Amino acid sequence: MDIAFYFKNLAPTEAIKTYAGKKLEKLKERLHHIEGIDVRFSLERQHQFFEVTVRGDATVFHLKKSDKDLYAAIDNALDVLNNQIEKYRKKLEGKSAQATPIPTPMVTEHPAQEEVEIAIRDAEIKPMDDHEAVLQLRTKKLRFLMYHHADKNKYGLVTVRNDGHYSIVTPAVDGFVETISELEETSLRKMSEAIYPVSKFTVAEALELLQEGGLEYLAFVNEETGRLNVIFYAAGGAIVIMRPAV
Repeated sequence: MDIAFYFKNLAPTEAIKTYAGKKLEKLKERLHHIEGIDVRFSLERQHQFFEVTVRGDATVFHLKKSDKDLYAAIDNALDVLNNQIEKYRKKLEGKSAQATPIPTPMVTEHPAQEEVEIAIRDAEIKPMDDHEAVLQLRTKKLRFLMYHHADKNKYGLVTVRNDGHYSIVTPAVDGFVETISELEETSLRKMSEAIYPVSKFTVAEALELLQEGGLEYLAFVNEETGRLNVIFYAAGGAIVIMRPAV
């Protein structure tokens, strides 16, 4: 499991890295597919912060906690993180037990009974191959990029991993396939390929997971269309769904 450690205004120590690493290793028992983990330690206004981002099971968990004691900040953060993952797993388990699909609404309700508007964006229709998609992701410094191939019915979703390699998810006969690739000078080199564990949700269910889990974004199969969608928070806090254009 790849864990990247960063320190700001704090001297790096092996003791704190080892402590956090052992705690984070336990996430293997809760998540099936962990792409990578970012851990950031910082000192701000005499408070020590522990920030963690976990990419796994087709979503991103992110949180930040502070305390005068850095070890306490780690413990507090991981308690919250485990609760987030538990809610996520229960939602998945409940979903798999359902016998009939739920219609997909484009407007749902916030837990506080406020209406939540979801903007819909189509992926760029201009055809590009995986290599060009990776270059655009790097150049524009995006969190992810959904794009179409020359055959407009074929599309992909690319994200950058903690190790600097790229995750490219594309539809397959029996689901979705993830290809891990390395960017070389003039091309992409495929390193591995495996089934991508993405779950099927209605838009309402995906929104609920995004909000309750404190997620950065969530990739899911739209139950109504059978296609890969990404729900995320855009600039200003707006909620957006990115989907294939055709």
